[in-house]
Amino acid sequence: MPLTGKTRVHALIGSPIAQVLAPGWLTERMQKADYDGVLVPLHIQKGNLDSALPVLKAMPNLDSILITLPHKFGAVAHCDRLSERARVLGAINAMRREQDGRWFGDNFDGAGLTAGLKKAGHTISGKSVFMVGAGGAGSSIGVSMLEEGARHLTFHDINATNQDALFDKLNSAYPGKVSVATTVPPDCDIVVNATSAGLRDSDPLPLDASQLAPHMVVADVVTDPVPTRLLAEAMKIGCATRDGTHMLDGQIELLLSFMLGRD
Repeated sequence: MPLTGKTRVHALIGSPIAQVLAPGWLTERMQKADYDGVLVPLHIQKGNLDSALPVLKAMPNLDSILITLPHKFGAVAHCDRLSERARVLGAINAMRREQDGRWFGDNFDGAGLTAGLKKAGHTISGKSVFMVGAGGAGSSIGVSMLEEGARHLTFHDINATNQDALFDKLNSAYPGKVSVATTVPPDCDIVVNATSAGLRDSDPLPLDASQLAPHMVVADVVTDPVPTRLLAEAMKIGCATRDGTHMLDGQIELLLSFMLGRD
């Protein structure tokens, strides 16, 4: 389907942006659905979000905006309405223009990661989860893990403000099922890196790989490079692994339905 002046435009914003795979994946899904649209990656640096988003929202042929790091919290202020999970989390990874012209925000990060795990046959219900990161992705993943019936969620973030805020939110909704610690519990079943650590070869590992054990499933939200250094170390130990492309694949259909207003 050729690009014309009638093609509907959707944007994906973030910084950095070179690692994202969603533009190609979702544009292909649009084509297969006979929808004349394209998803365009836009590099918007953190300090420019508040000036860039109003410009994008003012374009009549731009129907939705997907959001990746570091904008998931800041983009909330540019929505007129939020889903309940987005309201609780205070973070979104997608926003769309509604029929009345208002912008609606939602969050699919957690649903994507849990869908990717279950698709590979990994059970979440009754399992103990350790997560690094309490930002936009980590917050959404934490909620989804507990919604799926995880027995306990332990997490930490180097940003104490984010860590404390997420603990308060989750502990209020799931009392007794959340704790904060910097090391992987020995009885842990699922380990998640919900940070951007791993985008560069020089990045430190988000956790000490010596704390992993062969019975653990290790997941990473980073989509490029694949595998990340963390997942490479986990595979050496004998862990099952899921990378960021699996999380993206898990939420592609959810995102596509949201972007086209068909959910």
